[in-house]
Amino acid sequence: MKAYCINLDRRADRLEQVTMEFKRAGLPFERITAVDAKDPAVAAAAETVPLSFQHVRISAGAYACLQSHRRAWRRMLDDGQAYGAFFEDDVLLAPDIAFLGEDQWVPADAEVVKLETFQTRVHLSRHRHRIAPAWSLARLRSTHIGTAAYVLRADTAERLLVLTERRGDPVDELVFNSKLGFFDSAMIYQMIPAPAAQGDRLGPQKLKVDVGWKATSITTRHAAGQVAVQDVPERIFARFYRRLREELCAVRNGTRYVVVAHGRSLD
Repeated sequence: MKAYCINLDRRADRLEQVTMEFKRAGLPFERITAVDAKDPAVAAAAETVPLSFQHVRISAGAYACLQSHRRAWRRMLDDGQAYGAFFEDDVLLAPDIAFLGEDQWVPADAEVVKLETFQTRVHLSRHRHRIAPAWSLARLRSTHIGTAAYVLRADTAERLLVLTERRGDPVDELVFNSKLGFFDSAMIYQMIPAPAAQGDRLGPQKLKVDVGWKATSITTRHAAGQVAVQDVPERIFARFYRRLREELCAVRNGTRYVVVAHGRSLD
């Protein structure tokens, strides 16, 4: 299984950093040139697609990110790969995960395997597939945003290419948001612990490394002045109510409601 990493031509600093990450992980990768949101043609194309599921116009950055992932999916299919592992260039990887370069560990029914943690609570099936001494898989049963690292099966990549021909949803929402149709129609697994996370999800205090290179991602997900949902403070009562609701949901559906740990060593 080949690994593909999306990187903008103008972000050589990102390429240098992520190359070190892949070397530490023991994974070779192929660079995929990202679609640049600063290209006027890309911004113009973003204006022509339907509104997102949130009834807003997709930003040029999010549209460029979607097209970058589509470019990587096509490359995997052109290479004749049965599976492909896809990464964004701000990813931080656990060391010694060379086994990800094989595909024997992927369950036969798996269409997508999420390798990333977004450091938020998610619902996972209680049953785990042990794939290596320190690693396992569980079916993802709720929204878990982020496309910094994931695996796709070839027929699923073909399906997503068709699905995203005329879509105005960010790629991570489209694949990993349970409110959108793809999520419920696909067999999606979460790797535990997650061998990948974006730099801004872990922070320098935990990592003990300089993550200044992470400032500005390969794209700008939100338009200027638009506030991300996760950046809006949640009132204490609302948080308590949400947590209680989700814990009851876990009991009812037989899931575990947990934060997926990142597998990178912090020592």
